[in-house]
Amino acid sequence: MKQHLFIILSFIFFVSCKQKPATDSNNQISNNSTNSYKIINERLGIQIDSLLREEMDIGFSGTVAVSVNDKLILQNGYGWTDSLKTVPIVPLTKFYLASTTKGVTGVMTLISQQKGLFSVSDSLSSFYSDCPKEFSNITVHDMLIHMSGLSNKYKTFGFTGLDENIALIFNAIPNEGSRFIYTSAGFWLTAAIIEKTANTTYEKYTHQNLFEPAGMSNSSFWFEENTNNRNLYAQKLEKFPPNNVAPNWGFRASSGITTNIIDLQNYLRALTTYKLINKESLNQLFGPHKTLGSGIGVGYGWFTTKTSRGTTEIWSRGGEEFGHNSAIRWFKDENVSIVILTNCRQIEGEDYEANKTVSDKIEKLIFKKST
Repeated sequence: MKQHLFIILSFIFFVSCKQKPATDSNNQISNNSTNSYKIINERLGIQIDSLLREEMDIGFSGTVAVSVNDKLILQNGYGWTDSLKTVPIVPLTKFYLASTTKGVTGVMTLISQQKGLFSVSDSLSSFYSDCPKEFSNITVHDMLIHMSGLSNKYKTFGFTGLDENIALIFNAIPNEGSRFIYTSAGFWLTAAIIEKTANTTYEKYTHQNLFEPAGMSNSSFWFEENTNNRNLYAQKLEKFPPNNVAPNWGFRASSGITTNIIDLQNYLRALTTYKLINKESLNQLFGPHKTLGSGIGVGYGWFTTKTSRGTTEIWSRGGEEFGHNSAIRWFKDENVSIVILTNCRQIEGEDYEANKTVSDKIEKLIFKKST
């Protein structure tokens, strides 16, 4: 069975104007911007759009961008920002990135390494001479691949002070042995190291070294804009943003970013074209540095798997209980990417979050089999 992309480059169905939409002084999206950045290109783009409209009918709400052979064939919003269905989702709508933020921290770590601030091989004792002996040999690398033994219990929700956060983590003795334990704590500590060595906040450092060079003008931390603006943020039945998403070390560097689909697509493009980090660092970011029994390869907030076609997929994913979830999926060998942000948690009563359910269907549509 020969595998190939089901792509017919025959005609352009629709491309909306690409100028930056007007916004008012409160950072609200104007009524004229509803279709701004909406892209549906080629027959494949039309087919994916049709699929997503069917998914919207059964509960999907979110934004999706699909790129094939370096061409953006789909970028659009589906569903509503709120449960009352008063504001439609558009490409500019912002969502909470959740644990996909961990991959950003991986990038920030390697940017710091390239600047000579520290190395991923450095241990905690290099930065904290008073750290308990049980922590002294844990390296930044160990923390970023979830092999540090640090607890997977979130100990620092609500705490804003750096020293207080470090003390709380150092009070929980790490597990012995080298086994994979998925945890956010290593990313909190890595962000603390970035702050310590760069002499600035993790947020400011990320704005300057990632958001700005990648063209992520709509990305931020901790809902820096007006969070009650339903024209800007996707909402959910639960209170949004929830109280524990205010600036605190329980989310810093592990899930604290808000962004839209345009910026997320820009982020992936900047990464894969070496605009943010060089080729050696990109390979270090993706890994895999360890392969789990399930076949998943572990990188720095990124993971790799083999597809049913025998090709490589590189991905980063995240989700929260209040509904927002996201995924970046890059099929490197086939030069295809699927980027998705949602606020609907799960649809169709499935165990998986909507980002996986929907992006799996998009993948199947793109990579059709033929004899």
